[in-house]
Amino acid sequence: MSPLEVLQEWEARQALVRWAWGKIGVDGTIETSIGRYPLRLQVWHLAREYAIHGDDIRVTMSETERRNQLRWRIAFGLFAAREEGEPVNAEIGGDGVYLRLDGTVHRLEPETFIAYLTNRPQQLKDSKQRALVRRLGATG
Repeated sequence: MSPLEVLQEWEARQALVRWAWGKIGVDGTIETSIGRYPLRLQVWHLAREYAIHGDDIRVTMSETERRNQLRWRIAFGLFAAREEGEPVNAEIGGDGVYLRLDGTVHRLEPETFIAYLTNRPQQLKDSKQRALVRRLGATG
């Protein structure tokens, strides 16, 4: 298949999923690999995955879009960690994220905190930030 054909197939499948999920409604549930799961939360999980892979391929966006995206990703990441039974002790502040780990508070830039949450320090351009995320326990 050509890249265009792959894209067209993906778009067609996405249209079917959106149509089906629209019929279910955000307050419904869908079958997932872990059993029935709230559609509203599954949509958040997929948005997080799209955002992660968007970072991987360096999708461009305005500073405002990026700032807003990072804030919802942080909020969702904290929720997902709690849901998975691995809560992260952190708070979103006006200028960063404050992570409490082993009795120490670390102020992290939003992108650095996302790399910590997703265990993907390699996505950071700054080698010092990558090293910090690894020191804090990320292994990616």
